[in-house]
Amino acid sequence: MASVILLEEAGILKVSYEAEEGLQIHEWFDYNPEDRDPLILQLLERIYELLLEYPVEKVLVKTDNVRGAFSPRVQVFIRDVQFPRLVADTHIRFVATVKSTVFLERIGTEVWRSQLKKHAPLVTHDVGSEAEARQWLQLVASPSGQDG
Repeated sequence: MASVILLEEAGILKVSYEAEEGLQIHEWFDYNPEDRDPLILQLLERIYELLLEYPVEKVLVKTDNVRGAFSPRVQVFIRDVQFPRLVADTHIRFVATVKSTVFLERIGTEVWRSQLKKHAPLVTHDVGSEAEARQWLQLVASPSGQDG
């Protein structure tokens, strides 16, 4: 599986695209680097743009190595701006999140989950590994596995 790096902010985020899988991978390393909300907001904006440029139904979000938690300002942006436009403007249907084990790191995942549950066209699933996430994404995106 050939992966193309679409965005990389060292120590914070890497976004990759696998055309043959129809998959974007968003790997977070730090949710709140030195209280740099403007940078995180710029990265979220770029993620949105990349989902328009490289439309996919499946997104794999890796948070198992992340540090920190999104600030309240970033959480509000995700809830009020990012998710509504992702739902309205992109083709995303399935999001698999590889979860971290530290409670504070789960705050960002909870923001995604609570917003996604409000929109029936999106299905989200938390897993313990990238392999499990890929397996689930393949299953739900297949014609016989559409029920999730």
